[in-house]
Amino acid sequence: MPRFLTPSKIGLLALIELYTYAIVPTSATIPILSFLVDQLLPSHESSPGPAPSPSLPYLVDVTSFETLLVAHPSASGVPGRTLWDYFLKKLWEIDCLDALHAFFEESSNLLAKAREEIKQDGEMGIPPPSPDMIVLSRTSPFGSFVRRAKIEFDRLPFGDAVSLWTSFVRWRQDTAAYWARRNGGLHRWAGDKALREGEVQWGVEAAEMFEKINYHGALEGKCVEGSVSTDDAERLLEFQVDQMQSM
Repeated sequence: MPRFLTPSKIGLLALIELYTYAIVPTSATIPILSFLVDQLLPSHESSPGPAPSPSLPYLVDVTSFETLLVAHPSASGVPGRTLWDYFLKKLWEIDCLDALHAFFEESSNLLAKAREEIKQDGEMGIPPPSPDMIVLSRTSPFGSFVRRAKIEFDRLPFGDAVSLWTSFVRWRQDTAAYWARRNGGLHRWAGDKALREGEVQWGVEAAEMFEKINYHGALEGKCVEGSVSTDDAERLLEFQVDQMQSM
């Protein structure tokens, strides 16, 4: 069981990024912030309201994100595109383990920088954040989550990072049909750069064999380990204790 990081926490990071890049319309701000607060703060600190799952709060499947986002158009002005489409774009851009590393590395850009860091960025030619971007305080609930997620990922042994990638692929797979339909049909192995390139270099049969070895049926819907962390288990236990004490 992983200590902290799970596919749903990758989803929460992607949702926070969506919020900070100012494409969330005013009408969706409160629902999204409430959802994030319910997930990131302990049960006794979060605002009252229904949990994403009546029996297993904090264990968020990708359908919970869809329910939250599909009803809200984006503030980007692209006709027919909802926040759900932008969220899925972020998920499907993570198409290999290297991309997952880059996703966590780039999450630091969501945080406010100290004066010295801003000066160093200027000397290196790194542009400042867009004026429209919402920069997170490092000590805020969202900023603390972003910092911890990156630290936890950086500490992962290689084998655990691979397990996180595999469980993320399975968690995301239920959105493949919608994502393909909305984008005019996608390659069979969309979202996995290694399998796409493997088909080109070695052929379909070799790519299929690599898929079975690497994912053990995850792309066909079989369950994989890594969907629940010890952090989730502890918070579930706290939630159940709070529920019993409130009876």
